[in-house]
Amino acid sequence: MKLVRWTRFSWDLTKLAPVYPAIDSHYRVRQATLEDEKAVRNAIISAFTLDSNWNYALRELRDQVETSLTAIFHERGSIPCMVVTNGNRVIGASALSVSRDVESHLITGPCILIEYRNRGLATALLAESLAYLRDAGLTTAHGLTKKDSPTAKFLYTKFGSTNSPYEDEPHLAAS
Repeated sequence: MKLVRWTRFSWDLTKLAPVYPAIDSHYRVRQATLEDEKAVRNAIISAFTLDSNWNYALRELRDQVETSLTAIFHERGSIPCMVVTNGNRVIGASALSVSRDVESHLITGPCILIEYRNRGLATALLAESLAYLRDAGLTTAHGLTKKDSPTAKFLYTKFGSTNSPYEDEPHLAAS
């Protein structure tokens, strides 16, 4: 079995001022609603399923994502999840944890359907996710991803992040 190396990215939310290129006017980033639950689940699972970087752990990952999304959509109050839409269609999502003591606040990370990638949507989703966490009162946010993955190389390096190796096997949690 291949050893997976993880990297933990951190953002100082007290200094967060995310600037990113404007996305096409057909797209919108907003907070998820209860009515978005099924579409969010489908977008996240599809994004992971069609990404060959995650094939080795898809079964376990799917179970963890489903459990985390159930917790997020059935909490009281605000739903800690951002979505990207194209018209009424949810084409991406980022499930979040506002708990201070979790290993990763970006539970799923920005997940964009494969046919919508490379348009700056993941960058916009990350920026809005970090802003949501800041507005929820966090001063630091963390995100985990596989070392040398496209997310580690091209996305999580944005907005003033720092990173370090992460030795434990990460587990998704909505708490």
